[in-house]
Amino acid sequence: MAAITDYASLSTAIDEWAERTDWDTDQLIALAEAEFRLHLDPHFSREASTTLTFTSGSASIPTGFVRPLALNHATYGPLVEASIGHVRERRIWLTTGIPDCFAITGSTVEVAPSYTGDLTFDFESTLTALSGSNTTNWLITAAPQAYLAMCMFFGKAKDEDGMAGNYRAQALSTVDALVQQSTVAQYGRASTKLRGATP
Repeated sequence: MAAITDYASLSTAIDEWAERTDWDTDQLIALAEAEFRLHLDPHFSREASTTLTFTSGSASIPTGFVRPLALNHATYGPLVEASIGHVRERRIWLTTGIPDCFAITGSTVEVAPSYTGDLTFDFESTLTALSGSNTTNWLITAAPQAYLAMCMFFGKAKDEDGMAGNYRAQALSTVDALVQQSTVAQYGRASTKLRGATP
């Protein structure tokens, strides 16, 4: 059995685990995602990472984007987040070179100086739906077993299988563990600021 890494491999795994091919895998995946969204806080987002391909200093924001965390060049390290005005002004004076700053505007990420190539973008992302055009998201990357278990729950529930609830419990337990990891990580990066004089 192949690893579950994306939409296609999840669809195949559902058929293999069910030992049948008459379940509508798209419907099961959509129901699973709806259940995950109900279970998660409506504003919950999780860190994700992707490679953005820039052309003339611009790249499209990835699906599910909430806010940027970092933009990194593989050799030269992180870029500094700046205002779009600053990025555009730098492009006037530096038309080519290694980018050192970025800004989010509309549906794009802009860098300066103007750059063509790949950069690694770390960002907070919502749970975006899997489909033929959007083949991955943070949940299938972090916990493919949660997706499979929730899809099996809905398939087994349709067949009125009394064991269906076990799949749901397993899936939600995995999602809860991911939420706890994310919360711990966010608090671990937090800093405390106290008003008052410094000795």
